[in-house]
Amino acid sequence: MSVALHPALNSARACIFDAGGTLVHPDWPRLSHIAEKVSGRAFEPGEMGRAFGEMLRAVGLEMQREGFVLADDMKRPHWTFLRMYSALGLDEVTCESVVKGLDGAHLERHLWCGVDSEVPRVLDELKRHGLLLAVISNTEDGRLIDSLDASGITDRFDLLIDSHLVGHRKPDAAIFRLALERLELEAAEAAYIGDSYVHDALAAQAIGLRGILLDPLDLHSESVCPRVRSLSELIGDSA
Repeated sequence: MSVALHPALNSARACIFDAGGTLVHPDWPRLSHIAEKVSGRAFEPGEMGRAFGEMLRAVGLEMQREGFVLADDMKRPHWTFLRMYSALGLDEVTCESVVKGLDGAHLERHLWCGVDSEVPRVLDELKRHGLLLAVISNTEDGRLIDSLDASGITDRFDLLIDSHLVGHRKPDAAIFRLALERLELEAAEAAYIGDSYVHDALAAQAIGLRGILLDPLDLHSESVCPRVRSLSELIGDSA
């Protein structure tokens, strides 16, 4: 059966992905278990996912206002989870204690190791259509490959760009240009998909990539970039 790719991929030679929140997601059961041990409160995966998504949207707006200068708390390990737990109603002291508990768990197995069942199928179908596949990810510790290994999808990619290892971070244009240079492509020949409107879709679009926003919770009605609710839409499946 012929599969019609998303219009944004028409004539593209590569599809580049963000990692966390796009290809892989946090291990919500572990994050809930650690929070429950410290605070006595457990959270449902959907509850945590929505709080996390709404937090990232607020962070994007905050960074736009501040000229993309990282706030001090954004330079800490697990800062996204710290903000998520705060949004879920844990007080500051409890949030700090929970985040300390994440360190050992993260060393044992990468916290970003969840993968939706559609992901391998989508990647394989894009490959079947002849597209190069790559990842550009902002990491705190240079462990992008550990995350993808734990999720079982590393070998599907032609290129991995880890911000911690290359010295550039999204939304800096330099990290996108580095990927294009290594893929030997012009910007217009590649699509980039991620779950952050500012760091992914807009930043990619700004240098000529075909920016696509993954917006499963429909949080970004303001988007000037194409939106998909799931990665399966890239291969013609309805959300």
